[in-house]
Amino acid sequence: PYIAPSMDLSSQTERWATWAVQARNFAKRQNFTDAVARMKLVQASIQEALAEVGDAGDKARVEAHLALANEQLAELEAQYEAWHSEIAERRQHTIDSASEEMSRPIPSPTE
Repeated sequence: PYIAPSMDLSSQTERWATWAVQARNFAKRQNFTDAVARMKLVQASIQEALAEVGDAGDKARVEAHLALANEQLAELEAQYEAWHSEIAERRQHTIDSASEEMSRPIPSPTE
């Protein structure tokens, strides 16, 4: 979102912090898709703010927030990839063992 020159940078910082906490909470529940999406929102918002900031001190603070957001996003993406790979491995194991499972007789309820 656009930061008007009169807008306080601290309100933006609070919003980014809130979104980052939400992303971490999504990750705790293994909802990595939403966690990554939320951190990308944080990153995009910070990049937009960086383009609008003129003061050197504010620019340095926003750049520090962006560096932290990039780091957190990379961590969440790594967790997402590991989670996704684990699911893919389980899926492949199920596919690979399907012929063995299909060769077993179906249990009869009358027995």
